[in-house]
Amino acid sequence: MLLNNDRSNRQSDPGSVARRTRMVATLAVMTAVSVILLVLGTLISINTVFFTALASFLVGIVVVRYNIGAGLMLFLGSGALDLILNPDKLHVLLYVAMGGFILMAEGSYKFLEKRIPEVRLRNLIHLVIRVAVFFIAYMPIAIFLPRLLLTQEAWDKIAGVEWLKWALPGVGVVAFVVFDLAYIFVKKTYLHLFMGGSRFK
Repeated sequence: MLLNNDRSNRQSDPGSVARRTRMVATLAVMTAVSVILLVLGTLISINTVFFTALASFLVGIVVVRYNIGAGLMLFLGSGALDLILNPDKLHVLLYVAMGGFILMAEGSYKFLEKRIPEVRLRNLIHLVIRVAVFFIAYMPIAIFLPRLLLTQEAWDKIAGVEWLKWALPGVGVVAFVVFDLAYIFVKKTYLHLFMGGSRFK
């Protein structure tokens, strides 16, 4: 009886059905755009990190627009299609690192938002979490798979210079600042244009 009532309530809520339909359509479009960006990142090797970053930003936009579950679906769907369609199979690791960072950043903020009312403390804790997550994702790639972060030409130049290879983890500080600020700019621009500027951090 309860199941029947719940089913009838869902069926009688056209607004909820329309919202879910729009969400599914949005996820399909964003997944397609994400995969195009990821494949372009491999074909245009000089912009691999740039295109992968753009694809990962879409995950955060979906979380902000809908919820963490929708962002997770986009993240997993794009990652799976990247693994299947991208000629460079290792590239999916770079997307997992970048998209995973965005997903964790947005998810942790939603978690903190419900539990820490004081804005400055919440933002400080969130910054610490973002830094920690970024370096957990970045360091293994910088140490073991640096070619994912560099063009083949750049990698060939530093391959024989041992200290330059070990300097890559240190470059992560600059990489974090640039990546994080770029994502915040993209998110705020989206919020301003499509959501009336709500949820600025």
